[in-house]
Amino acid sequence: MRVCFFIWALRAAGAERVLTTLANTWAAKGWEVVVVTMEDGSEAPFYPLDPSIQLKPQDLLRDSTSPLSAFLNNFRRIRVLRRTFTELRPDVIVSFIDKANALAVISTLGLGVPVVISERTDPSRRSLGSTWERLRGFAYPRARRIVFQSAGVRDWFPLAVRERGVVIPNPVPAPPPFEGEPGAGARSRRILAIGRLHPVKGFDVLIEAFARAQREVPGWSLDIHGEGAERPALERQIREAGLEAVVRLPGLTEQPFDELRRSALFVMSSRVEGFPNALVEAMSCGLPVISTEFGGAARDIIQSGENGLLVPSEDPAAMAEALINCMRDADLRARLGQAAALVVSRYAPDRVVATWEATILDSTRPA
Repeated sequence: MRVCFFIWALRAAGAERVLTTLANTWAAKGWEVVVVTMEDGSEAPFYPLDPSIQLKPQDLLRDSTSPLSAFLNNFRRIRVLRRTFTELRPDVIVSFIDKANALAVISTLGLGVPVVISERTDPSRRSLGSTWERLRGFAYPRARRIVFQSAGVRDWFPLAVRERGVVIPNPVPAPPPFEGEPGAGARSRRILAIGRLHPVKGFDVLIEAFARAQREVPGWSLDIHGEGAERPALERQIREAGLEAVVRLPGLTEQPFDELRRSALFVMSSRVEGFPNALVEAMSCGLPVISTEFGGAARDIIQSGENGLLVPSEDPAAMAEALINCMRDADLRARLGQAAALVVSRYAPDRVVATWEATILDSTRPA
């Protein structure tokens, strides 16, 4: 089996992690695996790829400054990608994330190569803009299979898309052994968040909520691990709120499980998500979690009050109240964390990868 993955870039994010997991698993089975990206190849992938995997950056990430330049950029992207896919002659193309999905389908029209696309967010809460919305509407019904992370997202699409869909959540591995002090998290007074420093992650709301909560329950700190263009705005917000001593932006971490196990509470503040890896990895560590109702798989993952707390997005007051309740009540944190850890059995990697593999093999059969 020769599989070609396609994604915008291989950076530190959830879709990239799932792609890497699948690519490495199938390469270990002896499949030929190629990963095509839009990057220029100057940066190594954040998540290591098996040495047998061929990486083919296409250098197609030029900014568009007008509708005309956007049209010309996408025309060039489709032309280059079509040539690349023709040369690679894969048995199947597996694409991740909405814009890449549209380009993958359009650039392979008439080539006879099945394309499996993966929707990674909740489109009911995130507009791509009129041009990309039209391209997605044209492309998705022409994919061989469409992978959704939740039934709720699948059901948002029209029938022509839904009938090609399969729901596959993200794999949640059992957390690796922890070399730090046992029970460090339970004794900690640190709250942790992980994600790109981007408006979609809602860290501005989290900082505002934490400012309210720490006035009621002092002595706690907040660490937000990640990088992105929103860093200057978040740093300014922290300074203006006088929180420099208790809110930190330490940057990317390559040891997320260690950070999780040193923390007492995890918060997901996103405005929109599909199936956030950071959230389920926190739960797999037995960490109590507070999350916004970000759409996507939020209610599939969390049963509020049982294995975590759900609060409305864009509501710092509601988030502050949930923070205060957890910060004050160690028994609540212990109860939520114990139930959260069961997420590992619900989304076991072997089960998830097997479903992906069955979908890929099914897509290569004659339509």
